[in-house]
Amino acid sequence: MDASLPTAESARSTEERRKLQRAIAERGLCGLANDTKWDEFISAMRAREGWKPSYRYKCIDGPPSAWDVEWFYHLPFPLISVEWFDVSFSQQVHRGMLLSPLVTDHSTWIVELLQRVGLEYQKGSTMIRIFGYSPKRLDLFDV
Repeated sequence: MDASLPTAESARSTEERRKLQRAIAERGLCGLANDTKWDEFISAMRAREGWKPSYRYKCIDGPPSAWDVEWFYHLPFPLISVEWFDVSFSQQVHRGMLLSPLVTDHSTWIVELLQRVGLEYQKGSTMIRIFGYSPKRLDLFDV
């Protein structure tokens, strides 16, 4: 991993991590991911050549994010805050006004990565939800 890039553990302050740990305990959440698993997943996504999927997330202390495609600095650091993380696996390439877009399903390699890393997930019709905590929530998910 490039030492100049933020990692799963990156936080603005020690107090921020303590605040998140208090929120986790107050909500009775059970961790399903850890910094090592998140770092392996994020590193693989950053290293991927060509197309990178869009993503959105829900932190334990805030509303869901908008969809984004920047995998280096826009992630919700520290990742201990992530309740769930959605990854879109469909790539659409527009081919002009008269042709329908070419759609590529990237779910196979994303699922293989998640299984190798050991993150818990659920595959929907257009996205994969990675769970940071249990109970697993499916709000805004495309089952």
